Amino acid sequence: MDTSSTSVSTPDLAGDRRQLFSLAVGSGLALTSLANATPAAATPLPSAPILPQRLSTLSGSLELSSTLAWHLARRVCPAPTAAIVADINKRGYNAWIERQLYPSKLKDTTAKAMVKKHLSWATKTTKQVDKASHGEPWRAGKAMSVSRTIWQLYTKRYLYESMVDTMADQLYISAEGKADSFVGWFDWAVLRKYALGKYSNMLYAAITHPAMQIYLDNHLNSADNPNENLGRELLELHTVGVGNYTEEDVRQSALLLTGHGLDWKKYTYKFWEWDHYVGPLKIMDFTHPNASRKAGPDALRKYLWHLAHHPATARRIARRLAVRYVSDTPSEALVESLAQVYLNNDTSLRATMRALLHSDEFKNSIGEKWRRPQEAMATMIKVQKPGKIKPKGKQSGNLWSILGTVEWLLSTGGHVPRMWPVVNGYPDQARDWMATQDMLAHFDAAFARVNWKDKEIPVKSWASALGITTKMTAEQAASRITYRITGYSWNAADLAVVTARLRGGYTGATLTKTQIKNRLPLAVHLVFCSPYFMLR
Repeated sequence: MDTSSTSVSTPDLAGDRRQLFSLAVGSGLALTSLANATPAAATPLPSAPILPQRLSTLSGSLELSSTLAWHLARRVCPAPTAAIVADINKRGYNAWIERQLYPSKLKDTTAKAMVKKHLSWATKTTKQVDKASHGEPWRAGKAMSVSRTIWQLYTKRYLYESMVDTMADQLYISAEGKADSFVGWFDWAVLRKYALGKYSNMLYAAITHPAMQIYLDNHLNSADNPNENLGRELLELHTVGVGNYTEEDVRQSALLLTGHGLDWKKYTYKFWEWDHYVGPLKIMDFTHPNASRKAGPDALRKYLWHLAHHPATARRIARRLAVRYVSDTPSEALVESLAQVYLNNDTSLRATMRALLHSDEFKNSIGEKWRRPQEAMATMIKVQKPGKIKPKGKQSGNLWSILGTVEWLLSTGGHVPRMWPVVNGYPDQARDWMATQDMLAHFDAAFARVNWKDKEIPVKSWASALGITTKMTAEQAASRITYRITGYSWNAADLAVVTARLRGGYTGATLTKTQIKNRLPLAVHLVFCSPYFMLR
């Protein structure tokens, strides 16, 4: 690999972050240079098929060497693998992206079949689940949460599934709680339907869905007793953001939303016109005469269209996507550029993501994102080439036992799908996932994935999954497993640590069966616990 390009230094890590990396490498990786990074201004790097060595703000002085294909896979795919990278190289960077931008053209038969067989309630309306479950529609929320792991592991629509979760944090509804009977329906009717469509359509579908109405109490919002929850979060979280509205705007937003609620007999959204406030409305620069109770639906549709197309909303969506796929601190220039693409294309998330993935800032952002527990877990499993799931339980019984081992490990890491207890969705910056307890939870999860037999998800042996044989030297095997798992070419000093872990006390020229059986899992665990693995 060509690593002759000039290395780039970026500002040093804070002391607690250095301590974290010391902890991360405590199981064997002696990356002492992490504590010695020299502060310097970052400079842009040219995009190229082979990315140069790079120092990121997260990696300290750890030099990262990778390829553009691996970089794309790590950012776009819930669980990147060498096979996916090979497909990117085969099709070409631009062609692969364009293919992923149109998920309906990609067959996803394996993932669909497993969800349909084991977690079908995640794909039905609340009324349908209520009937099928004999009055327990709350099970749909749990089914949807568990199904997220299946989609992440087995999908071929990598960008799409990633965007489903990204936009779920933008329009967040917890899978557990007062809207649990409706959130499974919300997932496929709103998030999955519009994940790469127009945000204006997604926003309208979300606000008029029973799940959002219940989650933010708008079914209790009436002209004689206004409830501001949805009116406030619509401005603060879903669209323009803090600093762009006043408390009077919140009040007016709540009044506009009065009367929009539920038909409890049908479990569907319904506008109750006798509950709707009547009178002129002014919210920021939006106005509506709202002259009669019947004006409610028209006012709502025009209001949501206005908010979705607002420049502040464009910047907010652009920043969320940039933070998810580029870095924790994307440049203002990139955010403004993506916001303009969003506005120029009628709020198209597809167009915005296309521009993002082709931007130089994305291509040059190697090592600028940290894996969250769901991404780390899915990748650890996917590397071992999982077969079709074999659940112990059923959705009509113990739902969590369908993927019990994985669900438990994700709970210890604080990242069970759609189980964040706050209305703003899971955080997506490294600082929120790098506390000592987070790293210890990851080390334990990695140990479990490497050493335990997960009966719900059958996998190949590590030797078979990674292609390690007795014809290889310890050095060759170490080079293979580090690159196939992380996509980075490790430096000699760090690679030597993995080699030593593989070799143990053996002195033969090539690996023995005993070494592969007993020591390969130790080496894999070390790789999973390394900064190389966590830097996506």
